[in-house]
Amino acid sequence: MSNMENLDNKLSEAERQSVVYETAMASIAAKNRAAPAGGHAIMAAAMGYGESASDGLVMSKMVHGAKLFCILFAMLAPSLLIWQVML
Repeated sequence: MSNMENLDNKLSEAERQSVVYETAMASIAAKNRAAPAGGHAIMAAAMGYGESASDGLVMSKMVHGAKLFCILFAMLAPSLLIWQVML
């Protein structure tokens, strides 16, 4: 009977190792799928933004206003900071 008990333990250990191996491989496969999925999501967002910003509707006007604000801020901020330090 002793040999049969050892055989059962070896089989159950082999089954446990098989389950652990399958779980690890599934985890690795999921990680390998996650990186490209993030890249696809970013590209889809960029494409959607580009299309909505160039169609002449409200979004394109908001984008143009934001660009003008950034340009104005980049021109005025250094002068205002120098004035604050000097005065």
